[in-house]
Amino acid sequence: MRTVRVTAKTVEAAVEDGIKQLGISREEAIVHVVEQPSGGLFGLIHKKPAVVDVSAVDEPEAEETPEAPKAGETPAEAPKAEETKEEPAKEGTEEAAEAPAEAAEESKEPEETESKENEEKPAHKEGREEAPFNAEEQEQTAEEAKKFLENVFKGMHLNVTMEKMMNEDRILLSLHGEGLGILIGKHGQTLDALQYLTNLAAGKSFRHHYFVMLDVENYRERRQDTLEALAHRLAGKARRTGEPVKLEPMPAGERRIIHLALQDDPSVSTESEGEAPYRYVVISPNR
Repeated sequence: MRTVRVTAKTVEAAVEDGIKQLGISREEAIVHVVEQPSGGLFGLIHKKPAVVDVSAVDEPEAEETPEAPKAGETPAEAPKAEETKEEPAKEGTEEAAEAPAEAAEESKEPEETESKENEEKPAHKEGREEAPFNAEEQEQTAEEAKKFLENVFKGMHLNVTMEKMMNEDRILLSLHGEGLGILIGKHGQTLDALQYLTNLAAGKSFRHHYFVMLDVENYRERRQDTLEALAHRLAGKARRTGEPVKLEPMPAGERRIIHLALQDDPSVSTESEGEAPYRYVVISPNR
């Protein structure tokens, strides 16, 4: 078997380069993705290319041609060639190429259905046995979070001031400075991603999960007001039309705001549907 390792911006580009080097078709190639490409943090730093191994199965040696009958032998007396059923090389290659994909599909575990109760709580690390709250550990977690963010902002050439507030539920780091819209992104997606990375970096030392929330110039409060107004407006639409109203996909924290905004409204009910990251809220009128 011949194998080449190729590096490119995308997996597909690496595969194309590999099959050209081996002189084979795409169907004959056995592809193993060594490393997926990464756009880096916010697409700015630590970018990684795709690394792919492309292999080709060596062609089987040609079978020897049966000897012609010797002089004096009749065709019936000539030795008969054994009938062998040879599998086409292409079919074997396709099966080999499909095997890793099938194994990957079998290894995928079904995602757990997310309930409203789960949406109302910050996610805890899987397999972590929760320990009691400790104020000193929380303070250390806050300092680790600030160090991580300082390095991020340094790499992005941003001048950011961090204001810290804490209670037993969370550590809130409010970020202030000029030109920080890049940290928010569309509907807060970049801010949520940065918050997730901050929790991973700061929360690995202790068994208790000390949740770190990030906010930029009071964006969280403004976004909550917007979502609550949207929830009440669409609830009115559901009542008028008598039909369910489906909202756009949202992260768990924003779906939680919709659920809580309408939980005391007896005329409608809310439910999250779909699979992450495309889960959305449906507001249905109560008949």
